Amino acid sequence: MSWGTLTIGRLYLREGYDLSHQVNATTGEQSVTIEGLESSPPWTEAQLRARQEDVIALYDRALPVVFEAKDNHTGFYTVSDTGSKLTDWPEAEFFGWNLSLKRVGTENAVDMESRLASVVRLNSFALTGERWHAPAVGAYAYFVGTGGTPSGTVSRILADGEGTITVYRGIPAGVNPTWGITAPNYLLGRVRFKADSQERSGTGIRLSATGWELTNGLVRVTPLASSGILKIESWDGGAYSSTSLDFAAAGGTLAAFDSVTLLKNDFECVVLRLVKSLSPSGRVLVDLTLRRGSRFVEGFVQSSASNTISLTVNGGLATTNNAASGYIVASGDDAAGNRYIMGSPLTFTGSTGGVISLASTTEFAFFAGHVIGGGSPASGDGATTIRDQYIGSLAEQTLAVKR
Repeated sequence: MSWGTLTIGRLYLREGYDLSHQVNATTGEQSVTIEGLESSPPWTEAQLRARQEDVIALYDRALPVVFEAKDNHTGFYTVSDTGSKLTDWPEAEFFGWNLSLKRVGTENAVDMESRLASVVRLNSFALTGERWHAPAVGAYAYFVGTGGTPSGTVSRILADGEGTITVYRGIPAGVNPTWGITAPNYLLGRVRFKADSQERSGTGIRLSATGWELTNGLVRVTPLASSGILKIESWDGGAYSSTSLDFAAAGGTLAAFDSVTLLKNDFECVVLRLVKSLSPSGRVLVDLTLRRGSRFVEGFVQSSASNTISLTVNGGLATTNNAASGYIVASGDDAAGNRYIMGSPLTFTGSTGGVISLASTTEFAFFAGHVIGGGSPASGDGATTIRDQYIGSLAEQTLAVKR
């Protein structure tokens, strides 16, 4: 009998043969207890130890759980207890793991509730922004309550064959959308942080400052050690448009970052923090936020020394300077037919050469991405709409609730 695969959140584990299913006589809550073993080989030692970290990081998280062999237990659970034991032999390494899962419900008996913030981003341009929200691919019965309806939708094709994600536009203020989804489909369209090509599940985990990738299937951000600090790529359904950015702060251009830290690692949003030390003392922090369904990455630069903070397209780029409206955008289409865009919510200095900056400051918020379709974008993907969606980006917490 071959091993099955257990998918718990982002993590794929070997499905053990045994499963215990209990009901609490006092509360009526159902729970499942499972255990298994992961080893090197077949995993490399680095992969195995990363997986051990990720098992521990599952604690207290509400997640979809998909059983291959015992599929009658597939559904949504909260991880109430987790543990592992690492054994390191000269010729092999392995760890045993155990998980206790509190059952929320089967996928046909559960709704996802997206709790959205009620305020939009403070800005200098008197913009109300566009409230928008993107559930997972395959979501059904999307409902924002009786107080109104979304103004429309835009469909965006994801990379890696994950399908098309629907972004709901013009979400009414003060609502928490509910929607249905199968446990396997809840993974589709998620935001992912990969370290050395391995998707990670937790926060506060051990990471290298290089070799990472942040992606939602529409935007991909990777670090560069030489020309440019960050490479920002956008998927248009057939190809990636790519632009590299240089950062300057505290009087000089930054070199490669010294460390990266995961601050938030949820399906709907991932936030990471990059740290660069200054000489002789001080630091620059760059926080990057990527949301499910978004065409842009959000950034926030903090410097310990007040000076000019700037973002420059590496190698130069002819741009239309719409700084008075909160953004600059490439003057013409690139080889893939798209146009780079970046901007800030607060008054900044723009240029016709691919630079935005803010003088005498220790903070600079920005967004960066591409206008898919260039001079002829689809409705919902134009330059001013992307700016408005940046202004209207809402913090989200998604929970599984019984119907």
